[in-house]
Amino acid sequence: MAVYLENKKITINEAGKNEDWIHDWIREDTNRLGIGSFKIIKEEVRQSRNGGGRLDILGYNGSSNTYYEIEVMLGECDSDHGFRTLDYWAREKVKNPEAQHFAVLVAENLQGRYKTLIEILPQYLPFIAIEIQTLKMVNNGEEFITCRSEIIAQPDETINKNISENEPIKDENWWRQNQSEDFVDLCSEIFECLKNDLSNIRLDYTAKGYISIKKGRRVFLYIVFRKTGCYISLPDDGTGTENEPSDRFKEWKEKLNEINIELKWDMKNSQFSPISFNLPREKIKELILIEYLKNSYELL
Repeated sequence: MAVYLENKKITINEAGKNEDWIHDWIREDTNRLGIGSFKIIKEEVRQSRNGGGRLDILGYNGSSNTYYEIEVMLGECDSDHGFRTLDYWAREKVKNPEAQHFAVLVAENLQGRYKTLIEILPQYLPFIAIEIQTLKMVNNGEEFITCRSEIIAQPDETINKNISENEPIKDENWWRQNQSEDFVDLCSEIFECLKNDLSNIRLDYTAKGYISIKKGRRVFLYIVFRKTGCYISLPDDGTGTENEPSDRFKEWKEKLNEINIELKWDMKNSQFSPISFNLPREKIKELILIEYLKNSYELL
């Protein structure tokens, strides 16, 4: 029988840990950051004798010749750590100009004053922003602490995948020629229903198996081809668990049942977009559905 655990978000300090613990957490398994596996080749790297500071973590993926200049901080992102991340990236890029480099900022809170800058910056620089989220759960008086990462912003190209020179660039024309004219039109129709009320969104065709609507550089809505329409995946408010959906999910599930759309919950396989459903073409313009999509957008 599934067990529901009371849970709430806490800070790493409230969990009795510090920034060194985040370093240990990353070191144990670099895949935890969500940007693929890499080797930590240096920590606390002195950049220069002329006040260059110390880079927290320098990671390297040999198969793609990619360096990750990683700056770690507790709390809300500030200008000092943000600019320092780019400074470290630039200095390492000068040292190894033939390699690919990504500036990676890891923080507990990326939703504050610099949220818009963080979302827009990857349009111009190879910058990745990762939020560390800590959750405390209680079961029969015993406390459990879990930690996870979420990529808040990144460049369009998939970071942890080597793309063959012969692999085609996916755009709208590619999808029309290789998948379905109707599917592309359907995605455009969904986008048209949202664009006037939601800022900074756009259709993105570059992924392998889906078309997405992005908020800045972050995927807000995944759209997968189905013969009768499409399959949608969306984020939630982060309060549910693998075994127990959030109250928000339950509320919207009941509302959308009225138009015969059945929401599904799967946090185990879709941690950051745990809600999904089949969307027949004829229901795209249902007002309650549009309201739900807009509500989901506000979660990012």
